[in-house]
Amino acid sequence: MTLRIALTIVFLANAGAASRAENWPQWRGPSLNGISGEKSLPIRWSSTQNVTWKLALPAWSGSTPIVWGDRIFLNVADQNNLFLWCVDRARGVPIWKQFLGGGNVRMQKQNMSSPSPVTDGRHVWVMTGTGILKAFDFDGKELWMRDIQKDYGRFGLNWGYGSSPLLYGDALFVQVLHGMRTRDPSYLLRIDTATGRTVWRVERPTPARFESPDAYTTPALLRYGNSTEIVITGGDVVTGHDPATGKELWRASGLNPYNDGSYRIVASPVVHGELIVAPTRERPMLVLKAGGRGDVTKSHVLWSFGSGPDVPTPVTDGICEDRQRTLRAAAPAVGDLQRVTGAGGRQDLRHQ
Repeated sequence: MTLRIALTIVFLANAGAASRAENWPQWRGPSLNGISGEKSLPIRWSSTQNVTWKLALPAWSGSTPIVWGDRIFLNVADQNNLFLWCVDRARGVPIWKQFLGGGNVRMQKQNMSSPSPVTDGRHVWVMTGTGILKAFDFDGKELWMRDIQKDYGRFGLNWGYGSSPLLYGDALFVQVLHGMRTRDPSYLLRIDTATGRTVWRVERPTPARFESPDAYTTPALLRYGNSTEIVITGGDVVTGHDPATGKELWRASGLNPYNDGSYRIVASPVVHGELIVAPTRERPMLVLKAGGRGDVTKSHVLWSFGSGPDVPTPVTDGICEDRQRTLRAAAPAVGDLQRVTGAGGRQDLRHQ
């Protein structure tokens, strides 16, 4: 029997015109932090309450829908094949479906549709866990295609590739952090959005061993002062890169303090102002300040949390919530950091 999963998109009653609602152009939204600027959002749902329509999908996916204007884009797995769907936002009806490739592999909860699409409002780019990267216009016309595995070697992650591309300016930044099932190096790509051409490829060596080089994270964008950097976590370290050249500007270790060989990282880095939140596999979770160069492990790590989210990427606007339903409130400017539990208890956390 074919598994059918209902995807429910909530359309706000007070935002009837799609053009007035906030666009959600990439994984984790416009600011890559999981936060929306929309107001008066519903907080209760049932099978009918605050639900405008439901669209059945052929399988589950680790990717998220992206939204621009009246269109929703989805990376969809359908048996052995992968597709990009464009869905009418108001009616929940597919406008077009474009074939991305075959080779979908199921690995427990993971399949090859995990990377989320990204859009600039005129084009949409999508990558699959098989390494296919394609560009389309909003009418569904394919503009170019790349096969990253064909160009640079097979992905060697234990649970399959799941990182989403990062869009910045005229470039897509694609990370491949692996090591469990390959001896090939991990690397970061800058790809021209108009042509699909590789602008640069830089390797990212780390001391991680066994499964620990594997990362299912997505790069984050750090802006501070006049600087912009690409932030990557994986392979026991967090690094910052120059988007123009790919050069590594800084790195911090400490994500795997016991040199555990199974410390793959799933939760992505998060940027809040000039702070960088770097999760690991459960513990620790580090908070760093921007502006460092070289090895910043001792100079720019502000806080170290004794536990982290493992799989979910944190959401923060100064307050983080993890999977244990624990709130962590951080105010680095005044040096105040506490754990606030559901029972109302508080515990001071460790400053580096």
